[in-house]
Amino acid sequence: MFKVLFLFLFSTLFLFSNEIEFKEEKYISALNASVYRNGILNINNDFIKVAYPQQNKSFTFTKENIIEKDGKKENIITYEDNLDLTIFSKVIESIYTNKIENIKEYFQIKKSDGYTTLIPSEYVANVIKRIEYKKIDSKLKFLKIYFTNDDWINIVQTN
Repeated sequence: MFKVLFLFLFSTLFLFSNEIEFKEEKYISALNASVYRNGILNINNDFIKVAYPQQNKSFTFTKENIIEKDGKKENIITYEDNLDLTIFSKVIESIYTNKIENIKEYFQIKKSDGYTTLIPSEYVANVIKRIEYKKIDSKLKFLKIYFTNDDWINIVQTN
């Protein structure tokens, strides 16, 4: 579940407002196969929304909670009840505001060759091997999340 939520939350990293389109690829090592889907990100002062129109699914991250919509079904998740999502919200906000130092509690930050690598602390390292991303101005060139089970997710802004 952590990986799925990580995917959705990190999909929100495509900086700056209005609708930003992205493509994501999730590689599943056990199946030796990838799953592809397109999404739309909307970043606002009051919320961040990740929508997958083809699946009729969305996640809205507000200051108070997370609203998951799947078709007509809505589920409200509190940050207090889900520490994983709390960490993700901090990561998203840190990258979005270019204040990556705000997540030093959870990740060691290394910058080299034009991209940034986040090495997880012991707290997060049981699930995530590392995260790599590259931004040019406000455009996310790529975000790749490597999991400890050899799965990975690659996200690319398409507009």
